[in-house]
Amino acid sequence: MQPSSQNMAPAAYFIPPELVETIIAFVSYRPTLKACSLAGPAFTLPAQRGLFAEVFLSPPKSRSQKRSPANRFLNLITSSPHLASFVHSLVIECEDSVQGQPWLYSDNDLQHVFPRLSKLTKISVNGRIQPDDEGMSGKANLSWTSLSASLRTALISLIRSGSVVDLELGGFSRIPVSSVVDSCSRLKKLSLLPLYLVDDTPLPDAESSENPSENRVHLEDIKIKQSAVALRRTADWLLSPTCHLDVGELKRLHFEVSTLDDHRQISKIVNTCSKSLEHLEVNPGSEVNSVRHLLRSVPVERNGSPALSLETLQALKSLKVNTKINMFKMNNNRFSDPLPWIVSLLSTIPEENDLTELDLSFALQLTQPTFERVAWQDLVSALSSKKFNDLQRVTLAFPPSTKDSVSQERLFWVQDTLNRDSHLSPLITHGLLHVDI
Repeated sequence: MQPSSQNMAPAAYFIPPELVETIIAFVSYRPTLKACSLAGPAFTLPAQRGLFAEVFLSPPKSRSQKRSPANRFLNLITSSPHLASFVHSLVIECEDSVQGQPWLYSDNDLQHVFPRLSKLTKISVNGRIQPDDEGMSGKANLSWTSLSASLRTALISLIRSGSVVDLELGGFSRIPVSSVVDSCSRLKKLSLLPLYLVDDTPLPDAESSENPSENRVHLEDIKIKQSAVALRRTADWLLSPTCHLDVGELKRLHFEVSTLDDHRQISKIVNTCSKSLEHLEVNPGSEVNSVRHLLRSVPVERNGSPALSLETLQALKSLKVNTKINMFKMNNNRFSDPLPWIVSLLSTIPEENDLTELDLSFALQLTQPTFERVAWQDLVSALSSKKFNDLQRVTLAFPPSTKDSVSQERLFWVQDTLNRDSHLSPLITHGLLHVDI
């Protein structure tokens, strides 16, 4: 006697939990995760874990909207408390105060959200700042003191909870580092985007026998996107002996600056972690670019050794440099070329090194005839030296600039120009050089 198809239905539609988890692990697109959460009871919780692993609280879409982003999320985790334990990353975005009253200034719900996020490991509180022509912002427009006292207390308490190991701050003016950032007892990663710090660290008591360096937290990863006075204050604070966060054993450093003077501040941090730094990403600013002429031969001006030197970084494994090649607006017979500075930077790498990956990124704002005049010879010559014998991969990346969109035509002529270059083509053919467009 054959079993009826009705009796077989439950077994036929049963999917082992392990297989469900595997399926969800391959899904990152949020609309697909939402669809998976409705596919059946077996998919609901795994899909919700993916959906709520990172939560974004963004500014209201309109000023007339009465409920704040925090209010909507608070109502959600109140009605479904299990969702709060799924949240590992909380990103709080706030509009630039120049555009109006930021929602964080009047919010009364976020302080009640924080205590419920027991599994939180990353928190980002970032203001939306209008960038300048170089993609940097010289001013932070969100006032830390304009947040309610209860919200500031709740945020600091969350940071001090010990679960947060990744902290990102940006867009604030006069944020007190001792009471806010230095309070992170287990912080491993710190991102300081455009903001203005105030070092409120109390001076050590001369009669106290406690050594401030005994209980310092060793940061492993830091990102700095600052310039001028704000950067100098940040560097002074991080290198101060009273700073609770120790940058002496950094593994990763990513910085984005505007001027060559900024490089001197970054160099202080680089030298402090020279024995441990393994991964360095550099956005050096437009001042590193040299002026190149299309119609006449003019020697490239070199400013001597760059303020940033890699000569002490023997443990460095990967280096990424993000620059731009731009046409001059008023005279299309010239363009700005970062390659001479890059070659100078590479020349400071020590003879004995562990560098295996080099990624050079060039945002392009030029035409094909100008791009064909870019000279790669010095770069190829530098990479051919013995100090780079252990390089396993060199990548030339050409992402769109902030003012440009990538067309299929541009994709073609960039690739075609590189393939025809007599200096680059042998490296491409032998598999060392990869092009990412």
